[in-house]
Amino acid sequence: MLMDLFRKILMITPFHKAQRGNSITAVRLSCGLAERGYDINLLSLDQEKWREQVGTLLDQSEYGLLHVHHARHLGLILKSFPQAAQLPIILTTTGTDIHFDLHNEQRATVLHALQAATKIVVFHDDLQELVAQEYPPAANKMITIPQGVSIPRNIPGHRRDWGFGPDEVIFLLPSGLRPVKNISLAIDALTPLQPFFPRLRLVITGADLDSDYSRPLLARIQTLPWVSYLGEVPHENIGSLLALGDVVLNTSLAEGQPQAVLEGMSLGLPSIMTAVPGNLNIITNGKEGFYVEDETNLCWAAQQLLEDESLRREMGSRAQALVSLKYRLEQELDAYDTLYCSLLSAQP
Repeated sequence: MLMDLFRKILMITPFHKAQRGNSITAVRLSCGLAERGYDINLLSLDQEKWREQVGTLLDQSEYGLLHVHHARHLGLILKSFPQAAQLPIILTTTGTDIHFDLHNEQRATVLHALQAATKIVVFHDDLQELVAQEYPPAANKMITIPQGVSIPRNIPGHRRDWGFGPDEVIFLLPSGLRPVKNISLAIDALTPLQPFFPRLRLVITGADLDSDYSRPLLARIQTLPWVSYLGEVPHENIGSLLALGDVVLNTSLAEGQPQAVLEGMSLGLPSIMTAVPGNLNIITNGKEGFYVEDETNLCWAAQQLLEDESLRREMGSRAQALVSLKYRLEQELDAYDTLYCSLLSAQP
C-alpha cells in the first residue's frame, strides 16, 4: 500500500458547470478512483479564480500526481505554473485538443503539454497514431484506455414524461450545440424521410455552448414539428431519456470517443455515427449500427432502421453486448489504477 501522502491526486478538467464529455469523464474517474483509496482533488477551470486555486493547491498541498483532461488546457496550466512540471503528469486527451488545437494557433501550447506529460492517455489506438504523427516523441508515452460507461440506473420513465408519442421512432442526438457537433447533418439527412415516415422524430439534447452557432439552428428547429430540442438534461436523468429512444446518433466532425453514444448503446440502442477518428472502430459497420460519410449515407442508414423494427432490436442487442464487453467502468478504473500506481511508486 502506497503511503497516503503519495495517493493525493490533483485532477483538473476544463469544464464542470456544463456537461461535456471531459467533465463527465473527470467526475466518473474522480469518484471511481476515490472509492479505490485515492485522495482526489477535482478542480475545474470554469470555476471563478481558478488560477488562484491552482497556485494555492500546488504551493500548499503535497500531491503525488497531476492528472489533466485536455492537452491545450494542460499547456495553459504549465505556462502559468511551471512548477507543475515537477509532478508526474497524466494527460488524458479528449478530442478537440488532438483534432483541432494541434492544427491551429494553439499548436505550440499542445506540443508543450505533450512534451511535459509523463503519460498520455487516448481513448482509442487510432488516436495514438494521430498524436505520434504530429509529435513522434509522444509514441513512447501513450497508453490507450477506452472510456467506461456509467449512467445512473433510475426507475424507467414513460415516453409521455418527455413528450414522446407511444408509436414514434425516436432518433436521439445527445450533443452540446457547437460547430464541431454538426447537428444540421442529422436534420438535413432525416428531412427527406419524414414525409414517408411520419412517426419519425429527432430529439436533440445538450447544453447550448455557442450562441452564434445555436441561434440559427434553434430557429430552424422551431419550424420543424418533428424535431425537438430538450436543452441540457442532467446526467443523472440521461439514462431515463436514452432508454426511451430507438436509435442514438453522433454527427460530429471529430471526436475523442462519443460517451453519449456508448451510453445509448449500453441501453440497447443501435447507433449511427459519422466515420471520423474517435468514432471509427467502436462498432462494426452494419452490426451494432452504421458509419456514415455524409447526408446521403445517413439518410440511407436511418431508412434501414425506420423500415425494420427487428433490425433495430438486433443491432441494439449487439450494441449492448459490445459495450458490456469493451467499455465497462471497472476496466477503465483498473487501467487508471495501474497507471497511477506505476507513476506514484516510481517516485523517490
